Amino acid sequence: MAVWLRNCLNDLTFAWMIKQLFLIDAPAAVFSFRERTLYFLCLFFFLSIFLPGPSWLYNVVMWIIFVYSFFYNGLREKWQILQQRPAMQWLIIFFLYNCVSIAWSANLKESISWIGIRISLLVFPVALGSILIGARLRQRLVLGFVLSTLLGAIVCLLHALPIASVQHDASLLYNDNLSDFIHLQSIYMAMLVNLALISAAWLFIVKSPLMGRGLFIFIALLLLPVHFLLASRIAILLLYGIILLFALYMMLVKKMFRQGVLLACGLLLAAALLLLIFPKTINRFKELGYTKFNYSNTGRESHFNMALTPDQWNGANLRMAVWGCAWTVARHNFLLGTGVGDKMDELKKQYAAKGFTFGISTNRNVHNTYLDIWLSLGLLGLLLFMAGFVFSFKACITAGDWPGILILACLCISIISETYIDRTIGNTILSFFFAFIASYKKPAKEVA
Repeated sequence: MAVWLRNCLNDLTFAWMIKQLFLIDAPAAVFSFRERTLYFLCLFFFLSIFLPGPSWLYNVVMWIIFVYSFFYNGLREKWQILQQRPAMQWLIIFFLYNCVSIAWSANLKESISWIGIRISLLVFPVALGSILIGARLRQRLVLGFVLSTLLGAIVCLLHALPIASVQHDASLLYNDNLSDFIHLQSIYMAMLVNLALISAAWLFIVKSPLMGRGLFIFIALLLLPVHFLLASRIAILLLYGIILLFALYMMLVKKMFRQGVLLACGLLLAAALLLLIFPKTINRFKELGYTKFNYSNTGRESHFNMALTPDQWNGANLRMAVWGCAWTVARHNFLLGTGVGDKMDELKKQYAAKGFTFGISTNRNVHNTYLDIWLSLGLLGLLLFMAGFVFSFKACITAGDWPGILILACLCISIISETYIDRTIGNTILSFFFAFIASYKKPAKEVA
């Protein structure tokens, strides 16, 4: 016990984490100059997402990574690698199809705006999707992402706790209030925490020297409460579902019945404890019981910090109302869509036809990435987008890459209730992880 405790404490020393994060412990022979440069650029990219400051900073770093990738390997090698990564090809084609849809969009200014928001769907597949990242560098990059997410969570807590204490208002610790300081909506922050916990678990399970028991426990103990406070329904259901499935896997496949039961019971106990300490999160789930709506309703929108009543708009019935309007527009523009520039104009026309004045006044988007793509780019655009997911899953299954499968599954499910491609950060999350998951898979054929 004493040895285990000492090892845990060693893992948690600030100096140890700094050495790991900034490659101080890695001799020059371990990583080449180009690998070190790529690592630090990606680390800066992670940090720029989570730190307060200019919200556009991660976009600047993204473009620097794009330019550097052409020094990392040559055009010929990039082309050869891309030819063997169909998922990256389909993402690039999907982005180009967005550009082509300008041809049948009446609103040219809006079209150009959406293309700019979605540019990362081209940048990261070309930058990271066309290089090969080795196993050691992959682990370092994963650790960099995990620790950056951890730092972001700490910054959010350090900012919110004193304000909530001074104002005697616990609601300032919840949902968007918690993550607003770092310019992230809670849905995106919660999903990044999901991906960080999956990544940390992978490093720990494969016994990486970068993720000791103490560090893993510390990350879990800090990120799980933050994740619960962010109160994203889809993120909570995904994370707890994955943990329960892993517990079943341990019991039924690995025949580790006792460990599986302990994990499942530990999760349920942790959830009950978090709910006891942070009860406002449950209000986000209570909304799911109020799905009935009237388009002409001009009442207030519910909030986790107020009493829930049937006459309010909430996260559940708002989506039902919006999806009904969006599906009508999609059916009328079945194959090619409205064009990326006209999607909101056509959606608002349908809002007006239904008398959905609340949707117009609040400028509600579709809140479903798949339906949004079908509406704006038609069935053809949706098939192009889905091809990226299908081939990414196929590559992960072939390689036995279970963390990649879990990350893709989280993204695939999370975009059902949110329009990720309507936000710069949403496109950035999707495109980065798609490209990164592809980047560490060796091409079937040797490149020259």
